[in-house]
This record gives sequence, structure tokens and C-alpha cells, in this order.
Amino acid sequence: MRALQTALCILAAGAVTTAGSAKADPRLQDAGPPPPTPSPISVRPGVLIGPAPSVENTILQLPQAEATCEGLTVQPLYADDLPAQQAARRGMSDAETILAFSVASDGRTVDIRPADAAPAAFDTLQAGLAAWRFPAQARKDCRLTIRWRSVRLDEAEVPDLLNYFAVTRATGALRDAVAKRLGGQGADCGDRFGGRRPDTVVFPDFEKGRKPPPGGRSWSVTRWNIDADGRATDVETLGSSGDVDLDSEARRAAAETRMQPGPARTGCVYNLYRSGGTLAAPPLTPEDQREDPLQQCPPAVADRFAVRANPVFPTVFNERSIEGWALIRFDIAPWGQIGNVSVIEAQPAAAFGVDALRLVQSSQATPGFEAGVRCVVPVRYKLQDETAAPDVDQN
Repeated sequence: MRALQTALCILAAGAVTTAGSAKADPRLQDAGPPPPTPSPISVRPGVLIGPAPSVENTILQLPQAEATCEGLTVQPLYADDLPAQQAARRGMSDAETILAFSVASDGRTVDIRPADAAPAAFDTLQAGLAAWRFPAQARKDCRLTIRWRSVRLDEAEVPDLLNYFAVTRATGALRDAVAKRLGGQGADCGDRFGGRRPDTVVFPDFEKGRKPPPGGRSWSVTRWNIDADGRATDVETLGSSGDVDLDSEARRAAAETRMQPGPARTGCVYNLYRSGGTLAAPPLTPEDQREDPLQQCPPAVADRFAVRANPVFPTVFNERSIEGWALIRFDIAPWGQIGNVSVIEAQPAAAFGVDALRLVQSSQATPGFEAGVRCVVPVRYKLQDETAAPDVDQN
């Protein structure tokens, strides 16, 4: 059996500040070394831009999740907060979203996929679940059932508002309205500087204390006022994921930042994040464990395949520094056309298979005398330093 070797490398500097999580377990700091990868194709991750949400009559859907394996409830050792969604209408409280997954022997989540056909928005939930950790025991037939509680924006409590502000991380008019609600009655800060020119800006030390595990994210929301002399007053942690060191650093940075003199402001609200670092992809399934008796893809045919499309690292996984891969199967016609493209496996989540499928479907092979049946190409999504030179090695 002949398998093509294609590697995709995404250009991305390591994130220092990102979002969402719970307290990290000290046993979960080492995800192990990343698998070896051949020379890569390099691309810059794209950014998805959507329309600004409408504030009027906005309904938020708040997630409540339960994990089970083989029908029994299992408790994670580490679980990132899942983001709230904006709903088009009320009455979604009984709606459920189900993600299927497995737990590897080291406790990390793999095989993550929607239980039913799902919209692209499920990528965010897949990425969040990829950061979860369970006790070190292999488990199959797992489900994460997410039940959505609907609440109107003007009726939302502080925890609900914090979820949208700090975990969903959307931008636009709705987030501005949520920030004003969090600022309290009479809040007029508008942004972290209250419309004032900064005199001294102090940043937190994101290296202080224990970070979340790889792929995880912690968040902290700070609220304060600014007096006429430009000093921060009444600095407090409004809410957080439980990263007490990040909370302390966020308060210190707000308290030591100085604005130039001007009108006093109240209810300044700002959120800070930090990442646990890169989560390497699970090991690629060895060739001898993916035998296909129907495969007819001789080396001369396999070598004719060439990637012709631009690969795109799944955005939400790039934001979390979570690597992945997908195995794609396809046929090659003698004249070079690619057909019967399908995903054999994608790890740690199905989202990686979506782009890999598109990539192979958009590619072509040089014409020849033989056809290839059920050829296989591994597509790897690897984070590297932004200064790395692009390279291609498909052999």
C-alpha cells in the first residue's frame, strides 16, 4: 500500500493571551512531544468575519454540559467554559447539541465530531472540548450533551453576561452593550481608557503562576473607575475562570495604569486571557493499521498527485494553538482528475477533516497511463514560528 505524504504548516506566533477555562490540574501540564512531521506547506490562518449582532431583542443561549461514556457520567479533571450563542428567537431551552468523542489512555479527548450534521459554528465547541482532560483511562462511546438555556439580554444575570463577554469573545454592538451592563449603573467608561489618553500603560505578567494545560485558556474580567487625575480606583475582579494568578495580575495592571487628567469615568470593564500553549496533534495512525484490500494506488500513480489549493488552518483551533491532522482517501483518473474524495479519520476533531477534504477535492494529478483507486494522503496542520520558510515535500 502506498500513502502520499503531504504536510501543512500554519504560520502562527504563539499566543500569549487568549480565552476561557477552569482551574488547571498540576498533572495535566505535559501533553507529550509532538509527532514528527515532514517538510510543510505554509499558510497564514484566515479570519472569519460575520455581520455585527443586533442588540434589540437579543436572546442569549447559555450552555450547560454533561459528559458521559458508555452511558455513565464522567467528570473531567479540566474543562474549559463553553461559549454562549446568540439566538434568533426565544424558546430554545430544550434544544440540545451533542458532540461524540473518545478519551485516549492519557486522558485527552480525541475523535471529536458532531453526533448529527452540524453547522460550522460547532467548530468552536469542538475546539473547546479538545482542551478538556479526563482521568487517564481509555474510554469509547462518549457524548458531550450541551443543553441551551435561553435568556433575554436585559434579563441576563452577571454570570450569563460574563460568559458572552469573556468566553464567546464576539465583537460589535452586542458585546459593547454587555460591557456597559457589566460596568454597572451609570457606567460611562466606554472602553478600558474611558476615552482618555493613556499616560502609563502597565501589562500583566502572563508567565506568573501555573498556566492552563496545552490547548486550554483562562480568562479574567476586571472592573474599575478612573478619577479626574487619571488614577484607577475601586479595582476589582468581576469574574474569572479561576486562574487566581491571572486575576491578581489583571488587577495590578489596571491599578498601575495611569490616564492623563480629564473627566472622571465609572464602570471600565476589560478582559484578559492566557493560553496553556500548543497542544500537539495525536499520533498519526500508522500505515499498517489502515490496510485497505481494495486500494490500487501504485507508487507511479501516487507520485503524480499535487496539492493545488490553499490550505486553511481551522480558525478556532489556531486561536487555541491546537494541532491536528486528517487522512483523506481519493481516486485518480488517468487524465489526472481527482474523485471519490472522503475523510478516513480526523484528529483530534472532525473540523480538521473539513479543510483537508476541500484541499484534496481542489487538487489534481498529472496525466498518466494508470488510474489510482483509494489513494490516501495525510494532511497535517502544524503550528510553527512565523519566520519559518514555506516548503513542500509530498514524497
